[in-house]
Formats: sequence, C-alpha cells, structure tokens
Amino acid sequence: MIRAGVLALVFAVAGGSAEAQVPELAVAPVPDARFRPRLAIGPVLADSSLQAAARGGLPLRIRVRVELWQDKFLDDLRAEHVLDYTVTFDPMGERYILRRPEGLAAFGSWEALRAVVETVTVLRMAPTGEGRFYYTATLEVETLSASDLDELQEWLQGELRPAVSGERSIASAVGQGAKRLFIRLLDLPARRVEVRSGRFRVPPA
Repeated sequence: MIRAGVLALVFAVAGGSAEAQVPELAVAPVPDARFRPRLAIGPVLADSSLQAAARGGLPLRIRVRVELWQDKFLDDLRAEHVLDYTVTFDPMGERYILRRPEGLAAFGSWEALRAVVETVTVLRMAPTGEGRFYYTATLEVETLSASDLDELQEWLQGELRPAVSGERSIASAVGQGAKRLFIRLLDLPARRVEVRSGRFRVPPA
C-alpha cells in the first residue's frame, strides 16, 4: 500500500509500526524536477473517530495548502497550491464518496479511500528565478468548516434575541441556551498539521 510502502521509502522510516512512524505531512523540493515540491500526506485518516464521523453523516473536509517562500530579509510568498477534498458516506451503497478537483470517486472501504488520499504527489509549482527558497504545507481535516460554525453561531444568537426583547418565553430561551452549550461541548474530530521544508538554493539559469 502506498501509505506504508512509498511513504516509508521516501522518508526512510525504519523499525516499529510503519503507520505510527510515517509523518502525517511532509514537503520537500525535488532538485531533478526544477525544485517542485514533493507533498506526502501520511496517515491523517488513521483516527477511527474520523471514520465514525463520516459514517454518522458528517462530511469530512480535507484541505492542503502548499506555499513557496523566497528566503529574504522579509520572506516573500511566491506561489501557492491548494488541494480540496470532501468525503461523504453513502449509507445506501455502503461506500465513501470522495469529491476532488479531478471529479468524484467511490470506495467500498475506508482503507481504499485512505490509499488515495494518503499518497505522495509532486505538485506543478516551482521557483521561477534564482535565490534561496523553502516550502510550507498545512493540512486541515475537519467535520465542520469555519463558515459552518459561523452560521451556527449566528443562528443560535438569532434564536436568543426574541427572548431578550420579550417576544419569546424565557423557557424557550433556556432551551436554546442548552442547545448552545451542547454545541460547545461537541468534541468533533479534527486535525491540523503544519510542516516546513529545509531551505534550498536555485542556481542562475
């Protein structure tokens, strides 16, 4: 499997559990490919709570952002690349649906889905001039996006305003307050990983 095989080879992981020792995220320049970034997504979906959330009806949003920075007195952002994935579960077909820029794909098992998401890719971005550079990569896995949470907060606040103005009973407001507390206590699974490559020099053309 790519997750345990290719990633272990790329990052020279030796001994112990391969999945436990493979980094969740890594980025490094490839000198033979015009210093394009090799992005390796490791076992970020190994957490069983993420699978349980998907099977429970919560969509998983996976976003990876890779940035190319030029090393200066004030570092300069030169390019960026974003990968967006959404995972949902189809209970009728007992399959996971992956939405990505290439289109839709369906998988009969969580492991099959992971084998596609957790992979090594050389991205089509690269420095366009000479100098010292480095890459950063950020990966986020969440079941509710920031916009979803903002909408939820606005909805809860809107439910409480009528009670304050006397248009709704205090009992109803207490019920909504309990709902707000419930939302705050939700421990929805999420992951965020940030990594940075070593600095590298691009020679003059």
